[in-house]
Amino acid sequence: MLGLLVGVGVVAIYQHEHSPGPLPLVWAALAVTLGGCSGAILTYGLRRWAELTTEHSVRVREVIWPVVAIAVCGVLAVNVTRFVPGPTGNWHSGLLVCLAILAGIPVGMVMFAVRRVVSAEPPPDPAEPSPDPPGRQVAVLLSLRRLLQRLLAAEGAVVALVTFEFGAYSQIQSSPPPAQYVFIFGGVGSTLVAAAYVPAWTALQHRAHLLCRELFPLDDLNDGATILSNAADSQRLEQVLGADRGILADLQNGLAVAAPLLAGAVAAFLPH
Repeated sequence: MLGLLVGVGVVAIYQHEHSPGPLPLVWAALAVTLGGCSGAILTYGLRRWAELTTEHSVRVREVIWPVVAIAVCGVLAVNVTRFVPGPTGNWHSGLLVCLAILAGIPVGMVMFAVRRVVSAEPPPDPAEPSPDPPGRQVAVLLSLRRLLQRLLAAEGAVVALVTFEFGAYSQIQSSPPPAQYVFIFGGVGSTLVAAAYVPAWTALQHRAHLLCRELFPLDDLNDGATILSNAADSQRLEQVLGADRGILADLQNGLAVAAPLLAGAVAAFLPH
């Protein structure tokens, strides 16, 4: 509700400053929706943090600083035109985008917490039994991967909405910026999300590969049939854990705006 009120307030101030001109309805709808989604993503991140810390021991101070650094870089990137010579533009869209970036801090904390949880697990040692049975380890990895994918999808929706809002706001300006600005803006948003997602994804991939090697070892085998069986079982477990997927595939599935941005950027930047 607070996010919706902020969006409505920004639209109302814009209409007051540009009275008696017509209200751009498309941008107004996107602005109010972005405000509401910012509040929703904040609540979603806080709830996922509570769920994760109930099952795993992670403290705020262990994950807060890289997330704050990413958020500060995002806020500075949004307001970069205010620090360089030239027109600075209006503040309405920038305020909503900064709100969305700051509201995503809890989601970023959960992503880094996933990396912390996976990295805190001791690496498997064939000479010593694992503290957790293999079934428990598989269940934890599956749970963390599902959580990470849900977080990426939620942030991807916000990035798409921010890009649409910026594009609509650009078109109602007296001197609209070039179309390339929208792609750059969306690319920056995707990069911010990827900066929090990739470390957690890498940790999960590494842990999954180690678990597959522990359950289906190949190094000391001499029998061809056993080697083939273990290799096939290891490959199936990698598929179950999602360890056979590439980072670009995950990002394109989670960040709905990534593929259109790439295609549109090619069309916008290449000469006609």
